[in-house]
Amino acid sequence: MNTDNKLVSIIVPIYNTEDYLSACIDSILEQTYKNIQIILVDDQSTDRSPEICDDYMQKDGRIVVIHQKNTGVSGARNAGIDCATGDYIMFVDSDDELYPEAVEILVHDAFEYEADIVSAAKHVEDKRGKTDEISDKGKSYVLRGEELLLRSLEGEKNTNSACAKLFKKSLVSDIRFEEGKNINEDGFFVFQCGFKKPTMVQHNVPVYKYNYRQNSSSKQAFSEKYLSMLYFCEKKKELVADKYPQFIENACNMEVRTKLLFLEVLCRTTEKRYTVLQKDCIETVRRLYKYHKPINGHHKKLAWIIKYGFYPVYKTIIRLKYYR
Repeated sequence: MNTDNKLVSIIVPIYNTEDYLSACIDSILEQTYKNIQIILVDDQSTDRSPEICDDYMQKDGRIVVIHQKNTGVSGARNAGIDCATGDYIMFVDSDDELYPEAVEILVHDAFEYEADIVSAAKHVEDKRGKTDEISDKGKSYVLRGEELLLRSLEGEKNTNSACAKLFKKSLVSDIRFEEGKNINEDGFFVFQCGFKKPTMVQHNVPVYKYNYRQNSSSKQAFSEKYLSMLYFCEKKKELVADKYPQFIENACNMEVRTKLLFLEVLCRTTEKRYTVLQKDCIETVRRLYKYHKPINGHHKKLAWIIKYGFYPVYKTIIRLKYYR
């Protein structure tokens, strides 16, 4: 099977990642699949990232550099989509890396399964260089029609990120990342793809190295950015109610899961201005409790704690243990 004639545009949004950027770009340049366009979108970085991008562009004609005013990761990705000329599109974060055969594997799968989206696995590498295990390694399965939409509503982890994926350009030509939102924007992008009833193959083989950073969002204090979780939850509910009302119970499950996650991060703050949101999330979990399908034992317990009015106690314990 000759797939070399298909151009793959790889979009890299960049903001102040000079310490990791060269490793990221090198990993793309070293791909065994050579017919690629590399779009480096500098989102008004204030470190040496712009110079690094320009230096690489001088060395390899496959590289395109965009310098733009800061719009956030979504705006940078959108600029890359607008510039892309490939048959397929990929996204790589500028502090992560691709394994050498990543593009070759994804393109091969796209042809073998006649897929609109190919999704593979990420290796998460911690600060000690240790990578996590991948479940069902090497196995593949195919989602068709409305299945991607349902998996997204169910919170399957492979639908939560735009990275480690290959998208057919014709599928996403009219889909964009929502700008101004910095959490769950990836998942909403994939969710929108689901409305086009694509064929997606999930191949559980590692193609992408996600580098753990000490300033991971899971360790950060609560901030306004977490409100994006609630924003995208509401947008998903509205779209499902409008286009697929038969999936409304799945959307209710998604809403409970989202509110549980939000209440988890809300444990990081005692600011009174979030009291109304806290009450709303608690009320939602109680009201829609019967639709909840827990993703793990912890969420099952947390939903029970909230249903029976013990969240304030839980929040106090979590704050004392982790966020003093």
